Amino acid sequence: MPATLLLAGCAKQGISPTGNDVHQLYLVIMALALPVFIAVEALLIWCIIRYRKRDDSPAAQSVGGNRSLVVFFAIPAVIVAVLFPFGEQTLMKLQDQPAPQVQIKVEGFQWEWTFLYLSEGIFVAGKTASADKPQTPAVMVLPVDETVQIKLTSRDVIHSFFVPDLLFKRDAIPGRTTTFEFTPTKLGTFHAQCAEFCGLWHSKMTFAVQVVSSVDYQAWILQQRKAAKGVTCEVDGTDLSLVASNISWNQYCLAVPENTPFTVNITNEDAGIEHNFSIYDSFFENKRFFTSPKITGVANEVLDVSGLPPGHYYFQCDVHGPAMSGAFIVAPPP
Repeated sequence: MPATLLLAGCAKQGISPTGNDVHQLYLVIMALALPVFIAVEALLIWCIIRYRKRDDSPAAQSVGGNRSLVVFFAIPAVIVAVLFPFGEQTLMKLQDQPAPQVQIKVEGFQWEWTFLYLSEGIFVAGKTASADKPQTPAVMVLPVDETVQIKLTSRDVIHSFFVPDLLFKRDAIPGRTTTFEFTPTKLGTFHAQCAEFCGLWHSKMTFAVQVVSSVDYQAWILQQRKAAKGVTCEVDGTDLSLVASNISWNQYCLAVPENTPFTVNITNEDAGIEHNFSIYDSFFENKRFFTSPKITGVANEVLDVSGLPPGHYYFQCDVHGPAMSGAFIVAPPP
């Protein structure tokens, strides 16, 4: 019992007010469960000693009465009735959050995460491991003491958004968007992961939550925007080539001349995994200019695309989203 109490005292506290509320609920449940545990163990030991039998003759059998049934159902009902208000109060605190200052759309896919910062116009995506490159988990950068709203969904199977330091877990379900809020109050980098078995590389579907100061957060946003605007490449004819391998494209910038039809040679080297090629106005996907059928690897397909007016576009694999994306530039004549 002393060891159990000591370990309970080491339970991790949250990095947000709601996390601390959940931690407090755990302590309350522990305090209420402890007397039940002691009583059950005491009765068990008493029964073992009181009704022990030292010969091989069959033990006498008896049938329980109504009193036993009443006690059997009454005790759990009382326990649940006592625990219910504590749990309901904590749930109300989790749902009662101030207006969010940061909105992030979180997409899970086999086997990484993508974070789309809806107000800032940027995104961060993890990269799966390959033969020549290690895994690059996504990092969700957040400002301290500002409420964050997460819009959670999945592009393929059920995943689970789990940040242990938030003491919170929520499933990411295909075709459904789940919304929740939290306010990080501690600076630092915190490990997170998918907590729902989603395939062979489930154990590698990790990410990190990095809580920084407001000044550092704004500097990071400006840096990401500058990097995104700085992506450019030169026109090299109208016959483009893209290779999909380890859920990544081999290049992240394509360029073609304006108003000129072009072809895209897609090679999918991911065995048994579907990819496709689409062109949008931006990663918000407000307007789609082209999309291809899904190509299951290993396979190759040549796509014919109509000419586009000059501008800065965005291409991606719709199966894996921004994690497989890049800049698509339609350039006017020099």
